[in-house]
Amino acid sequence: MMKMKSGMEQAVSVLLLLSRLPVQSSLTSEAISQRLRVSPSYLKKLMRTLVQAGLAESIPGTKGGFTLTKPLTDITLYDVYQAVEGRGSMYQGKGLLQSVFEGESNCVLETVMGEIEDKWANLMREESLQHVMDRVGELYDLEKIDDWVNQQLKGQLQ
Repeated sequence: MMKMKSGMEQAVSVLLLLSRLPVQSSLTSEAISQRLRVSPSYLKKLMRTLVQAGLAESIPGTKGGFTLTKPLTDITLYDVYQAVEGRGSMYQGKGLLQSVFEGESNCVLETVMGEIEDKWANLMREESLQHVMDRVGELYDLEKIDDWVNQQLKGQLQ
């Protein structure tokens, strides 16, 4: 089974959390790290990754924090995956089949795995974070998270 780093789930969680913000509001990294139960230093690294990928924006200043750069409908799971996992191929062949079977052409397994990866990537490109949020809304009480967001925003004003 293919394994993804926990950063993927954390990044999706952060982006969905930021989507609950009112317009022209931001959440501090401290608030987000507490909500995700991760260290502030780890969260800053994750947020830097999301900002560099153009998925989140850093708002400077004492009242600053993070916000989304675009609506969830315009962010796909593949966008998040590329931001967190990088743009390299999942499968890194060593050319063993070529060596074992003394072939001159490209490694067959690398070609097959590349085709599978392309299909998988296309499926992820079809899934927007809005679709994920819709499913979250069906299963969880979004009022609780909205209350938490509002408490954080009130705390920033003080």
